Amino acid sequence: MVPDLPKHLARQQRAIEAQIREAFKGVTREGGVSWTETDVIDANGSDAERAAARASDRESGWGELVDDPKWEFGTSWGGFSFLDAIGFRYYLPPAMIRDLRDGVPSVSLQCNLHIDSDYQLERVSLFNAHQSHVVARFVRFMIAVLAYQKDTISGEGWTRAYVHYWRSKDRGTPLSELEFGED
Repeated sequence: MVPDLPKHLARQQRAIEAQIREAFKGVTREGGVSWTETDVIDANGSDAERAAARASDRESGWGELVDDPKWEFGTSWGGFSFLDAIGFRYYLPPAMIRDLRDGVPSVSLQCNLHIDSDYQLERVSLFNAHQSHVVARFVRFMIAVLAYQKDTISGEGWTRAYVHYWRSKDRGTPLSELEFGED
């Protein structure tokens, strides 16, 4: 968990992790692009190379990736930009949980949650309303953490992601309520 957060943010941090786990419970990547496969796609690899990479990703569920030190989601090669809708829905929950725990909202995740093109809309097309709402709460929380840390530059990127797409999935919560209340 993020050190030195006010109690109201620490409570929300724990609550959002629980909501992520519940909303994405049972989500698999069966039939979708795997994480290692994204490296091959980025390198214009063959179908055989993609299949071999996909076979090398053997975790039994996304929950295993939360604490897997070998899984790096903030890479500049492969990663979220090369996932299909199945893979995106599968790999997003462990990345969000890690960001929650680390308290360092990743630029990679923020960029990939800025939904402003048909390609990006396609990647979130499998999210149900509950999953979309939980992602919106996560984005809102990242904005609140960055505001608390007085990081207005990073906060602007997360705010743009929220305003351009996720606010509409947040069940009408005004952006002005980012702080989740007081202690």
